Amino acid sequence: MTDTSLPPAAPAASPTPRRLIPPRWLDPRLVGGVALVLAAVLLGSVVVSSADRRQPVWSLSRDVAAGTVLTGADLHPVRVQLGAATSRYLGADVAVAGRTVRRSLHAGELLAAAELADPEPGVTVTIPMRPENAPQISRGQRITLWLSTKSCRGLVLLSGVPVQSADKAAGSAFGSATGALLVVRVSAADAKRVVSSLDLDGAVIRAGVLSPGEQPEPPSDALASCAGGGR
Repeated sequence: MTDTSLPPAAPAASPTPRRLIPPRWLDPRLVGGVALVLAAVLLGSVVVSSADRRQPVWSLSRDVAAGTVLTGADLHPVRVQLGAATSRYLGADVAVAGRTVRRSLHAGELLAAAELADPEPGVTVTIPMRPENAPQISRGQRITLWLSTKSCRGLVLLSGVPVQSADKAAGSAFGSATGALLVVRVSAADAKRVVSSLDLDGAVIRAGVLSPGEQPEPPSDALASCAGGGR
């Protein structure tokens, strides 16, 4: 009888194991990807910076009345894009402290070159104010001053003058309360008028703030009547 059984199959060959290759941080594909990202970021920043045509100019930090002598605290730089109008406004590299404004300006307004003038000759006068004789007054506001003595009442001393500074002060002149020292810059004649009034017997000076657009009162011509009983 013929043996028809097949010979046993040869065992299958085992696959050749692949060696694990440690990662290569300097793989060309990785380096190329990082380079593309950096190039895109750099190109984007160049495009954005070239498209930014804003220029730094001066802007008002607070309201100031006409005639206010500007200080560094009145201004801060802002970057704006004004196109053809840029030349009308003062760049933040231009020194403007010590110059006066021609009209009342509001906080946030850009400072135009045409709004500035050199200060006119004048005298700085400090006026002590008792707390009951004036509201809260800030630098840059316009005020009216009224004079009263033993022989006159409520005569207009000055009106429409801008306050150059307003500082709190306490001393024997104010008792236990805190008063204010108002600094104004006026003509020599007005300065003499104020100083002479302060020296009158029983002189009381009151102040009020003018609202925007409010016209100043004409100074009184009857101040001579206040000298009755003076020193």
